Amino acid sequence: MFTHRIIEATINDSADYDWMYDSALHNTLKEHFEWAKKSSIDLSFEKSYDGESGYNLMLCVDAKFTAPEDLALYKISFGFAPLKTFSMDNNEPEFI
Repeated sequence: MFTHRIIEATINDSADYDWMYDSALHNTLKEHFEWAKKSSIDLSFEKSYDGESGYNLMLCVDAKFTAPEDLALYKISFGFAPLKTFSMDNNEPEFI
């Protein structure tokens, strides 16, 4: 299994914001799922939290690939650096 970190964003540790972060994950990953389907690539995502960053949590999402060629194609399509910022532009939550 080949892994690539795609989201690494500091989030607020309050249940009041959970729906926004879940919506942002959905909106952000939608394009990735569509790309994987179009490219016939087996892709899955794993979400985790790092509680070592003080009063906030670090939301981490890793993309998992079965072939190194798929990971390389993903990096060419979406870049190498993880998304680090939660955004509410146009009232549509996403990670940028």
